[in-house]
Amino acid sequence: MEKLNNILYYIILLALFGVCAFFLHSRQLTVVFVIFLIFPVLSCVLAKYVSKKLSLTVTTDELWVEKDKETQLIFRFGNKSFFPIINCIIVFKTENKYYPNEIKNTLNLSVPSGKYTAKLPITPTLCGIMNIKIESVTVKDALNIWGFKCKNFNDHYFYVRPIPEKNIGSLSASELYSEDSLTSVKNVNGTQPDGIREYIQGDKLRNIHWKLSTKYSELLVKEFSDNNEEAAVLLPELYKPAIDSIIDTVYGTGLMLLNSNMPFTLAFAAAGSEQLAKYNINDENSLIDGIEKIYLAYPSDRDDISMLALRREYAGGGIIYIHGGSDNKAVTDIL
Repeated sequence: MEKLNNILYYIILLALFGVCAFFLHSRQLTVVFVIFLIFPVLSCVLAKYVSKKLSLTVTTDELWVEKDKETQLIFRFGNKSFFPIINCIIVFKTENKYYPNEIKNTLNLSVPSGKYTAKLPITPTLCGIMNIKIESVTVKDALNIWGFKCKNFNDHYFYVRPIPEKNIGSLSASELYSEDSLTSVKNVNGTQPDGIREYIQGDKLRNIHWKLSTKYSELLVKEFSDNNEEAAVLLPELYKPAIDSIIDTVYGTGLMLLNSNMPFTLAFAAAGSEQLAKYNINDENSLIDGIEKIYLAYPSDRDDISMLALRREYAGGGIIYIHGGSDNKAVTDIL
């Protein structure tokens, strides 16, 4: 419809100049009429030429972008012709591989000759891999009648960093000791706890006081007379309906363990897999690498894939199990 309207407006203006030039016998109006008559052809040829000289690259300032914070999509144009583009239309999609939330966007820009940069604010609300897929770049002529596709462009992706979840969630009953009942609780060897102290590397995972650790955002340990080294295993379910909350909780729990100098193993099973993927986490960089591995895995509609794989491969304790609850929020259990 827009194209038909533009053609109609052009015909009306052309006819107006033609009538005025004929009846007024004006040489100037006649020249304007001739120029206006051939202008669509010149505009079409010029738009086609410029479309072949245009390139577009889409990027972000960082590969990892924090969730719920505004970032910028950066459109970098390279117009190798000497002519500016009055009307450049970019159609692109933003989508997260974990969620059916594909959004179609359209930008209409003027692009000068040479290099040009345009920025578009975007705020990712779900963690995962955000894909920016350009569907088309169209250069329109000056009359906005003809359009020519540009083929020199790229797609882009970036990772959305989870927000550390400070609330670990509902823990198993054996770990929910209150301060008042602390002295009445015994460990597996029948030893009474002597008090609460900060975590020291080598403390048993089962002796961590998870309720207080969650409250104060640092690992606190029920102190017993003997402690042997025990490695922690962080086991998330890649349960699709709750994946965003689960990843936030994995990140927050992992940071809390690392801040207490407690390295751990991140283990999970993707959809269609019967084996656990395992990664040793020693610092925040390796934790981010582990989160990236989760992003590259396939989530499942089942909430027991990692647990089933764990039972086939591992029979010990020291498991921090993160899975989806009834409200699709992360739930944490200590096994």
